[in-house]
Amino acid sequence: MKTRYKGMLLALICAGLTAIFSAGCRKDVGNYDYKSIDSLGIGNVVDDYKYSIGTIAAITPELNFLHGTNFNENDFTFEWDAYAGNTTAKKLIHNGKNLDIVLPLAVGKYRLYYVVKQKSTGISWQKSLNLEVYDSFLPAGWFVLNDIAGKARLDYYEENRDSWNTFPVIYRDFTSLIKDVNTGNAMELDGKPVSLAAFHNRDAINTSLDYRLYINTDKETEWFNITTGFTWNKLRNSLANETVSGEPAFVSKIYPGTYGGAYAYKDHQLYIYHYIYSLYGTPINRIAGTAGTFPISEYFAAPYNTFMHAMFFDTEGKRFMRSNYSSSTATVLNVSGQGLNLASVGKDLVWMGSTAVFSGQVAAILKDNNSHYYLARINFPYPTATAAITINVNSFEDITDRLTGIATADKFVLDQQYGYLFYVSGNKLYQYDMDNKVVKVAKDYGSRKISMLKGNTLTVFTPSSIPNFLARLGCPGFGIIVGSNDEQNPTTSGTVDFYQAPALMGNLTFYTNSFTGLGKVIDVQYSEL
Repeated sequence: MKTRYKGMLLALICAGLTAIFSAGCRKDVGNYDYKSIDSLGIGNVVDDYKYSIGTIAAITPELNFLHGTNFNENDFTFEWDAYAGNTTAKKLIHNGKNLDIVLPLAVGKYRLYYVVKQKSTGISWQKSLNLEVYDSFLPAGWFVLNDIAGKARLDYYEENRDSWNTFPVIYRDFTSLIKDVNTGNAMELDGKPVSLAAFHNRDAINTSLDYRLYINTDKETEWFNITTGFTWNKLRNSLANETVSGEPAFVSKIYPGTYGGAYAYKDHQLYIYHYIYSLYGTPINRIAGTAGTFPISEYFAAPYNTFMHAMFFDTEGKRFMRSNYSSSTATVLNVSGQGLNLASVGKDLVWMGSTAVFSGQVAAILKDNNSHYYLARINFPYPTATAAITINVNSFEDITDRLTGIATADKFVLDQQYGYLFYVSGNKLYQYDMDNKVVKVAKDYGSRKISMLKGNTLTVFTPSSIPNFLARLGCPGFGIIVGSNDEQNPTTSGTVDFYQAPALMGNLTFYTNSFTGLGKVIDVQYSEL
């Protein structure tokens, strides 16, 4: 009886469950609209694209469902993902339907994936394509370092190689177009602008020489490689990686040599880049056998040469010093003449520079405790591998009453063609013939503020080779360069003028058209490639 009862009970339970499930199914009949998933067609996209760095891409896909479903752009999300070479690291470069931005990618080849995702279902479609970013920048031209409201901005005036000294293409905020080779992120300058330098250099890993632009701010020193197509590696391209100990991490000034050598200056300390070790060592502003360093002036004299022959000034001991490419210490210049002892000057240095004229000469402006100013001219010829050089004091004279405005002069430069001394006092540019002792106002800038006065430093070409390439190198080799701006509008009124100083104190003429539309001009540097 028990077995029969259990069987009947089980049958009743099964019948009830069947009825329940059957009723539920009948209740839902007609409540679901089953549809097949439509396929999204991605058209107007080809397999290969090439863009020059810094240009706006123009890829505009056409999106349509293949079976008639209406396409509404607001119902979808979009991704453009780039993969460099064989890497698996994805870089999201855009979230719009169209790729219509300046590509945030470095020079190179990429696999690009376009992903379209439906928000409501999560279903996605994708299209892959090949993308190449190539370098279209020409390597010759002028770099201009601007101060824009206390921030550094680098502009590039690209030179026309078919018509030297013409600049049809201008790149504003040029570093935004320089991309990190690892991440594709744009180069950003941190801090206030200080100076530029361009020269051939190498490192311990890559022993081949590359032509680089170094950018110094009050917070960092960065560089990019012009030789390899304006490439930049954030992890490697910093001054700290070029030092023995990681210090200094940045400098305020670099004085380059011709190939693979340089001096760097920061906080009254001087460092030399050792060609053999490809590193900056400890400061060389010290005397062999003595402890500690002595502070030196930021002003520095070095002729165009391979041997890094240099003269600088001990501001504490008030004496002239020298070094060369093999130096790890400084040597006192025990030279006297014309009433001046270079080893014991007894005066403060106001400024010092060098010129290739007069077979190589240093000019130094000095000031005594009675506010008298003096001009020292020191013979400083090119060194050679076989012959020692002879340093002499050519002349030493009081110029307090001769040089108009000398007490307020704050910028100086020596002409590399005739040896004139130019200086700025107030809003005027003065020119001084040191041989004939004649001074004149070369240019009155009126209400404009002169922010920079310099002569460009060449390292690939020497002064003796310039006449052979005068059409190109006349301006960067011999030019007197002046930056100025309207202080009421400092961010867009900046101008760079390139002057030629004729013989016999003739009127200044222009080498090329002035650069305009700049900020406060801090420095300029010519690329010789």
